[in-house]
Amino acid sequence: MAPMENITYQKWLSQFRKGYLELCVLVALRQRKSSYGFELLQTFENAGLEINEGTLYPLLNRMQKNGWLTSRWETPVDSGHPRRFYQLSKEGKTLMSAMLTAYQDHEHTLTQLKELK
Repeated sequence: MAPMENITYQKWLSQFRKGYLELCVLVALRQRKSSYGFELLQTFENAGLEINEGTLYPLLNRMQKNGWLTSRWETPVDSGHPRRFYQLSKEGKTLMSAMLTAYQDHEHTLTQLKELK
């Protein structure tokens, strides 16, 4: 890729990934009901999605500030460090549903375009 094309691609990929990661967090929390950061990192890794702590934790904080998530602190009974568990808020559930529909609609459109003759 030429240098200018690479910069353009990186900008596009960054924007695409931001929205995609938000949707992935919402879906993962819907499936798990509640999860802490490291557990989410493992879930994403097992699904083949590369994300690091420096990306995930600010994302979780921003999503909570936006009202999409709630959280609570828990300390394991058998000692250990307190963990912040995240859950979907009512707004997060509604948003996730709308985002999934939009994602599926766009995926369908792209599939249709790729099949044009």
